[in-house]
Parts: sequence; structure tokens; C-alpha cells
Amino acid sequence: MKQAIIQKLLVLLASSLTLFGCGGGGGGGGGSTNSAPAAKMSVQDLNISAENSLESVYQVNIDVDISARSTAKAYISVCDNADAQGDLSQLDFDECLLKGSLDEGRGEFELRVPNHTEELIAVIWIMENDQDPLVYTLSHNNQKERYWLIN
Repeated sequence: MKQAIIQKLLVLLASSLTLFGCGGGGGGGGGSTNSAPAAKMSVQDLNISAENSLESVYQVNIDVDISARSTAKAYISVCDNADAQGDLSQLDFDECLLKGSLDEGRGEFELRVPNHTEELIAVIWIMENDQDPLVYTLSHNNQKERYWLIN
């Protein structure tokens, strides 16, 4: 019993010494050095090539025609594939960029996509028994406009 109390006191003492040894917070002086202020940049200092339109989005025109496979009711979701990497169980369908329906297996969509989205994944759900979803991917490749034919 006495030994347990002594151990607890030693732990408490060690913790207190560590806290006091480290300063216990606060700012205090000591140890700061003066550094030269960062150079201020102006708009004139920016060097942007003429090809850079400073667009934060790119356009994707999507043309879907799966009528050779099925003309049954179908739905399409187009999402960012960064986190899922093609794994549908990891895809957050609430965060998809496009959700729509196909008319007899066909549809046309225009989509504005943020530049940080490197790859898109399209999932087509055909409303037929025993029909697995159709999955397609498209890479951005730093183009400001893309045409995506899904068939």
C-alpha cells in the first residue's frame, strides 16, 4: 500500500518537474531572433503565361449511348474518383457532380468540373434484374474542355 502511494507521488513529482522545466506555457522572451521581413510582391511581379486562362474549372461534355446494351430505365452518376479509385463501395454518391437519367439508353450532359479533380468516374445503373452497374473513368489531362463518349 505504502509503495503504491510512493509510486503515485513520484509520478506526480516527475510530471510537475517536467511542466516547470518546459516553462508550462506562456510566451516569455528568450530564444527569439530577428529575421528580415519577407519581400512584398505586387501584381506586376506575377509572371503568368498567355496560355493560362486562370480558369478554376474545366468543361466536360458527356454523350451517353448504351442503347445497344439496354433501353430500359437507367440512371447515371458522375463523381470525383480520387478517393474511391474505382471501388464503388468507397464512392460517396451524395458528393457526385452529376446525377441524371437516361432516355432509352441515351443522354447528353454538360458538366463543369473543378481543376483539382484529376479523374472522373461514371456509374450507370440499368434498372433490370441481375444487371451490374456499368463503370467508366475519364482522366483530366489538364485540358480545359473534354468530350466523353460513353457507350
